[in-house]
Amino acid sequence: MQVPYLMADPTIAKPDHPEEDWKIWTVINPATWMVPFFAILFVQMWLVHSYALSLPGYGFKDSVRVAEPVAVVAPAPVAE
Repeated sequence: MQVPYLMADPTIAKPDHPEEDWKIWTVINPATWMVPFFAILFVQMWLVHSYALSLPGYGFKDSVRVAEPVAVVAPAPVAE
């Protein structure tokens, strides 16, 4: 089978999915679009995690709770 140059060519039959899913790579060149795709994905991941970690109770500063000091009280009086 000859690889089509453009999927818009009317002489080429419509793809029969999923057997012909490989034809998407004739339109989307991974050598061109992989780096920008992962860059956008990284920025999106960074924004989502920044927002999630800024919520009260979910951040790094809220993960370690220091015990509050015990209140100092006077000793109980001794009964005679």
